[in-house]
Amino acid sequence: MNEFFYSAGWVLKVIELLIVLFWLYKFSKMKWKLFFGIKKDPFSVQRHELYSCFLTAFSFLIFHLIGSETEQLILSLQLDSNERIKLFYTTMIIVRFSFILTLVCLHLIRGCTFSATARICTYSSLVVMMLLGMELIARGYYDYHELSVIYVVGGWLCNFIAVGALCSYPIRSIKEYLKQRKTAVE
Repeated sequence: MNEFFYSAGWVLKVIELLIVLFWLYKFSKMKWKLFFGIKKDPFSVQRHELYSCFLTAFSFLIFHLIGSETEQLILSLQLDSNERIKLFYTTMIIVRFSFILTLVCLHLIRGCTFSATARICTYSSLVVMMLLGMELIARGYYDYHELSVIYVVGGWLCNFIAVGALCSYPIRSIKEYLKQRKTAVE
């Protein structure tokens, strides 16, 4: 089972890399306008979605890196097992909450509405926070380890859903570009 999750982790990392490459390409064309924009910029529904998806992908990447490094740090600490469990789950809840808070603040600063991608990532993070809370209570306070299967499967499922949502805008954008290019050739 661990080999499957290890392989799935690499699949997610490759997909995240492709998403980052897409947004780097968009960033090279639009520069800092993706973050801050200008007041004269016409704000259509498509622009709201573009800015929201960019902010979501940017935040997701940053907090994915912060979360994975924090996990490794906590797991390497020389603490009592029960104390490490409590610290681990509490810290991961704080990281997920920080992701949601940052995403909301960036949307407020940018002045754009939440896209479907942002909502899906937010909802999946809330579910992961609930799973982390469940594990904190079960493992940290009651020393009950039988719910770990629900936590692992639920966490991976939420990650796949979030990465799938992050892929939706780049895929639609590339599809639209290819469609325009095809009609220009004809």
